[in-house]
Formats: sequence, C-alpha cells, structure tokens
Amino acid sequence: MLRILKGVLRWCFTWLYFVLLTCFVGAVLGVLSHVVLGPLFVDEPDFTYLSAFGFMNGLKYGGVWAGGLAIVLCVMRARKEYLVNHEEGGERR
Repeated sequence: MLRILKGVLRWCFTWLYFVLLTCFVGAVLGVLSHVVLGPLFVDEPDFTYLSAFGFMNGLKYGGVWAGGLAIVLCVMRARKEYLVNHEEGGERR
C-alpha cells in the first residue's frame, strides 16, 4: 500500500514539476519576445510595461499548454522507465 502511495505522489509531483517548468518557460519567452519585438511596433517603448505584459501573455499561453504537455511528458517518462525495468528482467517483447 505504501509503495502505491509513493508511486502516486511521485507522479503527481513529476506532473506538477512539468507544469511549472512549462509556465516558467512561457513567461520567460513572453518577456523576451515583448522586449525584443516591442520597439518594432511601439514608438516610445516602456520596457517595464513591455516586460510585464510579456510575462502575463507568456504565462497565460504557457499555462494553456502546461497541463497537456505535462501529461505527455509523464507518459513518455513512464514508458521509458517501464522499458528499462523490463529489459533488465529478461522479459522483452
């Protein structure tokens, strides 16, 4: 029972890690894109506003992708672990 609970908690934290990582990457890319491309579209750019606006946009769009991407990455990691564990035991299919 304890082994099952540890496995469930491990995968929940792995999923949460991937969600947070995706949101972080989205926020960073949002800030970078708005600060770099903002002066092309604004006459007098305020870089504080552009970076805050880019952070919010990047976090919003990163959050849209975060849950699904985290599930896919968890499944990929679980499949890899499954294959490694079953190749060592001699059960190959």
